[in-house]
Amino acid sequence: MKNKFKTGYVSIIGRPNVGKSTLLNYMINQKLSIVSRKPQTTRWNLYGIKTGNDAQIIFIDTPGLQKQPKSALNRHMNRGVTHSLDHIDIILFVIEALKWNELDQNVVELLKGTQRNKLFLIINKVDKINDKSQLLSFIDMVSGYIEFKEIIPMSAIKGIGLANLELLLIKNLPIAPPLYPEDQVTDKNERFFAAEFIREQLILRLSDELPYVSTITIDEFKDEDHIIHIHASIWVETRGQKSIIIGKNGNVLKVVGRAARLQLEKLFDKKVNLKSWVKIKSNWANSEQALKQLGYYE
Repeated sequence: MKNKFKTGYVSIIGRPNVGKSTLLNYMINQKLSIVSRKPQTTRWNLYGIKTGNDAQIIFIDTPGLQKQPKSALNRHMNRGVTHSLDHIDIILFVIEALKWNELDQNVVELLKGTQRNKLFLIINKVDKINDKSQLLSFIDMVSGYIEFKEIIPMSAIKGIGLANLELLLIKNLPIAPPLYPEDQVTDKNERFFAAEFIREQLILRLSDELPYVSTITIDEFKDEDHIIHIHASIWVETRGQKSIIIGKNGNVLKVVGRAARLQLEKLFDKKVNLKSWVKIKSNWANSEQALKQLGYYE
């Protein structure tokens, strides 16, 4: 059996907000990627590693590919998508059922030249389609742009079609020994998830008042016997944004902190003492130097 073990990298790409992170979380059976209905929630390439008896699948969740990104942050995110295609065994191109726009077309342009046997089309959110016969003409349209090895209609949020997807992935991966220990599920450390879970709560609660101008750094992460102490800095660009995050009498920051703490306690299976401060770094999202200081470049 060891001689038939399969291992490979599977990149999940697509335009923003098509369900890439939801797909990763379901396949790993654990929350790794933060999720919201807002585009551009994912900013990093994130590995999710699933090891079974006969295969190890290394998923790479990527930011939504954007067309002609203007800010340094968005250009950095686009580079992350492109880099995720290097030395990849399978690419999952995720689109939303019956919805196609120029951002999807932009992904197609990126994928042109990709070997057909590496390319799977994932048609997500089919649970929202009442008349499934409409999918046939939609599939014909998309297939006219680029050729796919497999086409899988599914619903990441409902788990529809994902068992079939896993079987197809294993079938098409190369025979190779595992690259990661059996119990490892990601390439990121605890500090990364602490920062991301705080940012998720900010997006969920303040996305209308405060678009994507915040980022998080972890200043202290101390894991003791029965509790983890975390000190976090929430970085914004203006005093007005700082006031919004803090809220009247600090109420917004308290709500965000409590929700993030509960998520982190579930992830780490341990009590968490989380303290957060809001700080200003002007125009950080459009500064390569600031992005380096804030941890966007390793």
